[in-house]
Amino acid sequence: MSLWFAVLLGLVQGLTEFLPVSSSGHLVLAQTIFGDGIETNYMLFNVLLHFGTLLSVVVAFWSDIKELFLEFFAWIKDGFRINGHPYRRFIIMLLITILPMFAILPIKSKIEGAFSSSLIVGLMLLVTAAILFLSEKAPKKHKTEKDATWLDALIVGIGQCFAVLPGLSRSGTTMCTGLFRGFSREFSVRFAFIMSLPVILGANILELVDVIRDPSTIGEVSLACYIVGILVAMVSGLAAIRMVRFVSKRGNFRPFVVYCTLIGTITIVVSLIRMVV
Repeated sequence: MSLWFAVLLGLVQGLTEFLPVSSSGHLVLAQTIFGDGIETNYMLFNVLLHFGTLLSVVVAFWSDIKELFLEFFAWIKDGFRINGHPYRRFIIMLLITILPMFAILPIKSKIEGAFSSSLIVGLMLLVTAAILFLSEKAPKKHKTEKDATWLDALIVGIGQCFAVLPGLSRSGTTMCTGLFRGFSREFSVRFAFIMSLPVILGANILELVDVIRDPSTIGEVSLACYIVGILVAMVSGLAAIRMVRFVSKRGNFRPFVVYCTLIGTITIVVSLIRMVV
């Protein structure tokens, strides 16, 4: 792997992981352009890129994450007693969002395999654009961790499950589901990104197990490429998070609506042409 390619993959991973444009969809498109070896031949590199994006969330939301850890241990000390502390409620909401993923996990790889064609990716990008567009029309409410319900958390978690479909943005789906449930814009973004931590960490662990089982998937990657890839993924991830927070605060997802519509339409047209030709 060349250094410029490591930079490119780190940049794509960092930006598409957090911008509501679907990282899995862009991976399928990248495989269509560069070949199927990107994910399978450089699996360890792919794991470390995800580690870089995980660091992005930790850095961007460090104050929240620190308070969540402190409150988690306080919760254990209290014998898991539920009270009105905002961060204790936040922890319980995060745990609830994970529950639907256990239902989808056994069939996750089958779903991804069945819906990984570029045509499906194009269609799902259009669905992502529609969700982002409709979220702007949702009634503006101001729920936060102080008054959001357990049902709200469960529905956002279910929304996250649909994002296993390549082309359907995880961050976009969870943010918009939160908005549909009456979350404030600031909280919907914060909640969506923080709830991505266990998802990214879990995916990393599963991929790392695959690497250990089959060391041939490590590929020929230099130490410099690993370091550069992680750093680029982390920095670009931070930039993406900052951009989403800025755009959300202005209440306008239109740039992402236009992007997903454009890329989705082009992908569908190219896929149909390839089918005919």
